[in-house]
Amino acid sequence: MGPSRSFGIILAAMLLGGGWIACSSTEDTAGTTSSASGTGGGSSTSTGDGGLSFDGGQGGGGGAHEGCDPESFTLQQAPPPEVYLVIDRSGSMNDPGATQGLTKWDEVNTAVDLALTQYEDTIGFGLLTYPTGDECDTSGPQVPVAPSNRLAITSELATAVPAGGTPTAAALNNAAASLTDLGDPASPKFVVLATDGGPNCNYFLSANPECTCSYAQQQHCCTNHPQQCVFGSACLDDQHTLDVITDLHQNQDIDTFVIGLEGTAEYIDLLNAMAVAGGQPQQGGTTDYYAAADQAQLLAALQAIAVSVISCQIQLEVAPEYPDEVKVFLDGEEIPRDQTKTNGWDYTDGTHLTIELYGSYCDQLQDGEEHQLTATFECIVR
Repeated sequence: MGPSRSFGIILAAMLLGGGWIACSSTEDTAGTTSSASGTGGGSSTSTGDGGLSFDGGQGGGGGAHEGCDPESFTLQQAPPPEVYLVIDRSGSMNDPGATQGLTKWDEVNTAVDLALTQYEDTIGFGLLTYPTGDECDTSGPQVPVAPSNRLAITSELATAVPAGGTPTAAALNNAAASLTDLGDPASPKFVVLATDGGPNCNYFLSANPECTCSYAQQQHCCTNHPQQCVFGSACLDDQHTLDVITDLHQNQDIDTFVIGLEGTAEYIDLLNAMAVAGGQPQQGGTTDYYAAADQAQLLAALQAIAVSVISCQIQLEVAPEYPDEVKVFLDGEEIPRDQTKTNGWDYTDGTHLTIELYGSYCDQLQDGEEHQLTATFECIVR
């Protein structure tokens, strides 16, 4: 008599939360279900109607269970993305915002608080405001990147006082260095730059030696554009900033999103170029960067960016023996397999090593909430 088939390997995980658990199980005629950890050593049994309970455990290999091949597949949860908010706190951020009675800095604070309330559990955020003092000094991040960082970031923003110039290139370099030195090597890394002007090295004062605009264009200045400027004073640090953003994208695997706050209208071409160089231009907008003239637009930009960095791809450690028999569930609801890749799940290619969710199911994964993703894989009963 030939072999019969049963769905015997259950995998469950808290997406963007805890680890994945792989188990194999068999069911006898008395309705008892037993399970064993795919890593060996831990097991649990439930009787009656049914559901599996999981008990992790460590070990070096576990034995075969009667009636099922001792083979398990582990879903690999991708590490959460890491994002530095690099926020311009130059003196012009004290200017009135679009909301009566609020400055641009007030509006930034509120928008960041709302965005992080939604996404701090699924994205690791950090904060670097620049400059550090009232001229153009730039230090490392005020809040290193980490999960659940909303309170630390909003507290820092609430106590900061806008002043000084806009040394954007140095700020981006410092944020990138922190991502490289302190972040998880496996996590995708991003910088979100929010600025209300062009990159420059001064506000009221001439550029000091520590922040020289070595690539300045003589005709295009930050504080007195479109008039002529004096070299080294109020010069636009455009090429230097573009070089830094390009290097981060091409050589360090750190992409940059660019948000232009109220006050950047004179620098549309430069901000567009910065967004393209950063590898994450806005899709479907009138500009390549995210234009945010008020608090609502800034919040929308931050939300759109957060959604774009949360992946809907799930890596499989081993390809399933029967890829057409795999079933995927999101929060207990079975997701239909959709080979048109429109609204459901499918493998990304013929290796069957990556599952991707599409349409409303991907949207659900990207909403900032915690979700449970479960998959069943077929094994052979001999």
